[in-house]
Amino acid sequence: MIRGACGEHVISRIVVGDDDPSALEALRALLAAWGYEVEIAPNGRAALDMVSAVHPKAVITDLLMPSMTGLELLTVLHGKEPELPVILLTSHGSLDTQVNARRQGAYAYLTKPVDVSTLKTVLASALAEEPGGITAP
Repeated sequence: MIRGACGEHVISRIVVGDDDPSALEALRALLAAWGYEVEIAPNGRAALDMVSAVHPKAVITDLLMPSMTGLELLTVLHGKEPELPVILLTSHGSLDTQVNARRQGAYAYLTKPVDVSTLKTVLASALAEEPGGITAP
């Protein structure tokens, strides 16, 4: 959560895209427990549609998904909303993909299984609109 102009708590909406139902549910539950409003999408195309519908403060997405990869989603989102933080998650990461993701504007690139404290820190930083991003192993 972040504070609004008058100091009140504002719930941040997050869109999460992942084609693994158990990972999607785990992220939904974790983010909800942290106080975020979470919208879930089972693939990249659905995540793109969800972003257009709900206007989230951040997107967390898997890298490899059917219909649209996380990198493709990132490219489309940054064409429309360049300031929207997009956090990529992957269990199939490589240095080349990491560099490519950062060049395309990913706020962060995290490997699965995701360290919960790292995700919490990265997401809080993204929502605080701090410049730059974070890459963690």
